[in-house]
Amino acid sequence: MQTQEILPQWDNSTEYKGFQADDFKSDVQYVESGIKQIKSIINDFKSSFSKVNEPAEEKFVKVLQDIIGLNTDVSKILYNLHVFTSCERSLDATNAEATKTESTLNVLKADLEANLNPLTLFISRTTDENFEKVMNSEKTKSYLFSYKTMRTQKDFLLSESEENLISRLKANGHGSWGDLYMAISGTAKVEITLNGKTESYGVAQASAMTRNSDEPTRKAAWEALQKTWTTHKQSAAMILNSLAGWRHEINKNRSHTKATDFLDQPLYNSRIKSETLNAMMDAISENRLAVQVAAKNMAKLMGKKQLDPWDLLAPAPIQSSSHVSFNDGFEQIRNSFAAVDGKMGEFAQMMLDKNWIDARVLPNKANGAFCTGFAKTNSPRVFQTYMGSSQDVSTLAHELGHGYHSWVMRDMPMIEQEYPMTLAETASIFAENVLFDYQISHAKTKDEKLDVLWSLTEGAVSLLLNIPTRFEFEKNFYEKRKQGFVSADELSELMQAAYTHWYGDSISVPDKMFWATKLHFAISEVSFYNFPYSFGYLFSLSIYARKNELGANFSKKYIEILRDTGIMSAEDLIQKHLGEDITKKEFWQKSINVVLAQINEFNKL
Repeated sequence: MQTQEILPQWDNSTEYKGFQADDFKSDVQYVESGIKQIKSIINDFKSSFSKVNEPAEEKFVKVLQDIIGLNTDVSKILYNLHVFTSCERSLDATNAEATKTESTLNVLKADLEANLNPLTLFISRTTDENFEKVMNSEKTKSYLFSYKTMRTQKDFLLSESEENLISRLKANGHGSWGDLYMAISGTAKVEITLNGKTESYGVAQASAMTRNSDEPTRKAAWEALQKTWTTHKQSAAMILNSLAGWRHEINKNRSHTKATDFLDQPLYNSRIKSETLNAMMDAISENRLAVQVAAKNMAKLMGKKQLDPWDLLAPAPIQSSSHVSFNDGFEQIRNSFAAVDGKMGEFAQMMLDKNWIDARVLPNKANGAFCTGFAKTNSPRVFQTYMGSSQDVSTLAHELGHGYHSWVMRDMPMIEQEYPMTLAETASIFAENVLFDYQISHAKTKDEKLDVLWSLTEGAVSLLLNIPTRFEFEKNFYEKRKQGFVSADELSELMQAAYTHWYGDSISVPDKMFWATKLHFAISEVSFYNFPYSFGYLFSLSIYARKNELGANFSKKYIEILRDTGIMSAEDLIQKHLGEDITKKEFWQKSINVVLAQINEFNKL
């Protein structure tokens, strides 16, 4: 069900003219040359890298600083190449040239990481005195937080040869499982029957149809997706088991001095403590019944006792909840951003004017939506399949929120722009809240207000029921995987149990195949791609709640928070800017209270 509207599309020719163009080839050669140079320098000082407990000579300190500086330049170009390639592949999963190039770049990335391992091991294990000497340079000072954080993981490091082996096996081993999932989801066809007519769609198109205002369309699309992924369930189960098995094996080997388990790396990557995660999940769990009531009220508005799984992303069942053109949806977003900060509104318009948004409906387009960005030009890109639902509008706001986060950091060193997912989702969900606030304030009728409150309630159900469902499933799966291979049917049983626990009787049938249909479980680069969403949701509410209190100073404070996300832990960031302790359940409850107030408004209507 494609729209007739001409949707925006990317122009990435500002970065590269194509895979065979001179500019692309030149950058690949630059990366290859840089890796060889790093390898040569490290080989020349091979013996010095093992002397982690001896005072480093001045000449060696300068060598380390030079390597770090060279790595900064090489990594920037390699990242740029990766972004261009992944963008091209996301538009068309059958693009053989993009797939082949991505494989080549993955090998280069593994090669760079392996050649840098002597540096990584030295920085992680050396004395504080040596570390301070290395950091005392223009080339290295931006790495201070990143390397300090890295040094906390020294007890889990292996020998240089073992670390090299792991690095090199990622490209054609571990990472290939995620690539396989992307290949399946990008090329699989979904046969949807409507009004006696069967048509073939891509997974992204079919997924977008589950957000349609027409229930028969949603149901047909959901059931067809279930059928498609049931056909591929053995492959999907193999992908998840292989990813988890790899991580378990790596953790087992890294536990030589101190034990590390499957949640430790996601916590480290998210820059939060286990106490923080536990406090947040406990607070959410204690309020899940109230969110279940909200889900039942959504069903009631649909004329049902319970939501069906194909209703979880549905727009409000009201007359005004019809197709929203891209231009109308974008105008709402731009105006809502401008209401908070004129520069934020200008940013959104710039993204459209510069052709940095791709919203087209394409047959082999990747499922989902994302924001990425080119490192050379510090320019963001937003990707989605826009089908005209209210959910598509909020998704666009979400991704533009990510883009704005990157935009306000564009003058900072690349390493300081690397913020964790927990804090990344803060900016995106903040942007959704800005949009919803604008829509409510401009609602002229009860139905228009209900439409917005429906979206807010749907978001609460998603982030306080669905995300915890994913987290519980993944945690239980990883525990079970320790005992051996977990079959497709067992994965469905684990998913059903998690759905039942979190949704209770607010849903008619658990989505047993969600483990296969949801891309996030099959990402090779990161596991537990779930709890950071709930974190960002509740943290963003905490920030947004201070908008009226700070008045004209709010935008400045918000940008200060965003600019610190790459150089602080989540606990330190929130303590610095909000004066709150996020390891305590009380912090999270305050944000949940804001959600409950929104839900109560919905319940009244």
